[in-house]
Amino acid sequence: MAEQSKPDELIQDDLNKVIGTALGVAAEQLETHGAFMPVGLVLTHDGDINLVAVSPNEVAGEGEAESELDADQMVADLFEALTQQREQNRAAAVVCDIHLPDDSTDAIHVMAEHHTGLSVSAVRPYRHAPSGWEFGNPFLEAGEQTIWA
Repeated sequence: MAEQSKPDELIQDDLNKVIGTALGVAAEQLETHGAFMPVGLVLTHDGDINLVAVSPNEVAGEGEAESELDADQMVADLFEALTQQREQNRAAAVVCDIHLPDDSTDAIHVMAEHHTGLSVSAVRPYRHAPSGWEFGNPFLEAGEQTIWA
């Protein structure tokens, strides 16, 4: 008879799936396009991982003809969309690009939540070197409950 996984292990597995997938998607976009836009990921009750995207918002620069993406608004829109879909999912994550001023580098930031109330953030520093993209080891921090608040 197979030993059943403990609930804590299942929660950790769910969070590991969404965090690992989010880090992978962002790294792949960096390597292919040199940048990535904020996106969301959900782990459905059936165990499928789906990508959730929102339309980019643009902010006109002062006195400039060009506009730039409003990544903060995209992250807020993603959290709103994931909150509206929360009943369909076990876990969800939002991944975005952040700057780490103390380390003078950029990082992939994943904010992941589980429907049981556990939330965690993963941060993975990266930089563009002459040989290509270099990624540091990810580290975890306590997260903030937003989707299942």
